[in-house]
Amino acid sequence: MGDKRVIAVLVGSLRKESFSRKLAHALIAQTPPGFESRILEIGDLPLYNEDLDNGTPPASWTRFRDALKRSAAVLFVTPEYNRSVPGGLKNALDVGSRPEDKSVFAGRPAGVVSVTPYQLGAFGANHALRQTFVFLDMPVMQQPEAYVPQAGELFDDKGGLKNDDTRQFIQKFMAAFAQWIEKNSTREPSADFKSFMARRDEIARAYVNGDGAPLEAITAHNGSASFFPPLGGVEQGTGPVDARYQKDAKLFMPGGQSRLEVIQSGDGDIGFWTGFQSAKVKMQGASEAREMKLRITEVFRRIGNEWKLVHRHADTLAESRSQPSG
Repeated sequence: MGDKRVIAVLVGSLRKESFSRKLAHALIAQTPPGFESRILEIGDLPLYNEDLDNGTPPASWTRFRDALKRSAAVLFVTPEYNRSVPGGLKNALDVGSRPEDKSVFAGRPAGVVSVTPYQLGAFGANHALRQTFVFLDMPVMQQPEAYVPQAGELFDDKGGLKNDDTRQFIQKFMAAFAQWIEKNSTREPSADFKSFMARRDEIARAYVNGDGAPLEAITAHNGSASFFPPLGGVEQGTGPVDARYQKDAKLFMPGGQSRLEVIQSGDGDIGFWTGFQSAKVKMQGASEAREMKLRITEVFRRIGNEWKLVHRHADTLAESRSQPSG
């Protein structure tokens, strides 16, 4: 099974014989070829406390985060507690989304199945969970929706499904989810693009020291290009974009530091990466160094045999301690 893509299944109810767990096993049984679904336990995760991340995190947190990093997608199967998700599942979301900028959920395709012994299909929990995906940056499958009511009538004494209609619906849902994963998953970047990204990190360090020449060497000089600076506005066209890059480079003085944290990257017809840039920089006219943090998306196109930067978007939503430079 080593060549199969893993779907991590998170079960919201901690009860051993819960309807959610039984339904999770039924979903796992209908996993399409090429995938392997596994329940990832959440019951042993201590309540999230940032103090614990400042030292050595609990072993169960590390186990949970590492398992999600190895997963292609996440399937949530949950009951509804008080018109929302159970506390254990919310805690798992908190653990997986931290530390800051290191969320293991970001970019992973998601699916949601809500289950209840009552009539409404745990609609509240389903949509409360979907709301968190906006912040977690998880593309969630919209159709088919899965609200499973009257769960007490679905299973036999051994936990198996009683009727074919439910089984066929689950099979349809899992087939659609597999397609959703394929559509929204990022391919592992090639060795060539990984090597280029190592160079990109060096170029960023040169830039915050006032040297714009390395960036100019990988900037597109023909075709389309765009740049959205962190303080707003937009530059379009290869000439204006390159000129803006070089103008902004002159704002920096030697002695700066920079680190790129890549959350997602991939290549094919184009290459891209998205993540964060953390830097400590010295600016022209400033007496003290400034710390800044930007959320970055960059897109590259092959021109000849080289990757060339055609789009950069830097925003300040991740900024926490000071205003960034241009």
